[in-house]
Amino acid sequence: MVGRQSPLENYLKICGIVSPYFAVLLGVFYFKNGFLAVLAYHLILLICIVGINRTKAIKLILTGFHRNIGPLICLGGLLPGVVILFLWPIAKSESIKIDELFETINLTGTSFIVFALYACFVNPFLEESFWRGCFNSKAVMPNIVDVLFAGYHALAVFPVLKPVFVFLIFLTMAFVGWLFRTLYRISCGLAIPLLTHIIADIAILYAVWKIIQ
Repeated sequence: MVGRQSPLENYLKICGIVSPYFAVLLGVFYFKNGFLAVLAYHLILLICIVGINRTKAIKLILTGFHRNIGPLICLGGLLPGVVILFLWPIAKSESIKIDELFETINLTGTSFIVFALYACFVNPFLEESFWRGCFNSKAVMPNIVDVLFAGYHALAVFPVLKPVFVFLIFLTMAFVGWLFRTLYRISCGLAIPLLTHIIADIAILYAVWKIIQ
């Protein structure tokens, strides 16, 4: 976070940062509704994006694509799905039954398909517009926003993975946050992080779908 910022912008940034943590804790663990958790999170992100970056949010997601390296980077988004399918047998908590967990949070059948489509094609736009676009950080090294972005992903998988793999998810997502922010800083746009994020979410949710079958 650099430059002079209004108290409202700072407040919106804090709200956006903490929103996924509350969404996971309340939506998944208390209300037992995964879709409700995501919708609440996204509503807060949308409010934050409009309040902080409304004049250039659309421009950012449409700029910064490099035709030489862009496709190669974006294809890297397939890697998380492959890793999940490969590591799931050894990474999953021994006490968890993933199909029963998804039933508990009302994500089965048609509801899972609708959730997956929404998560793949809405979530990346909002997350990149907030977590990268609303934080004009010039830091070369990982920063606190990268860490907080990683933290809520680790919280979300905590019920289903062994602790060591939860920690690996945290480290991986901190790296992803740093990588996407670096791509944004270098290219002055969010096109590459956005497309990579979309491909990654498709690959991840496909892997999850295969696992719960």
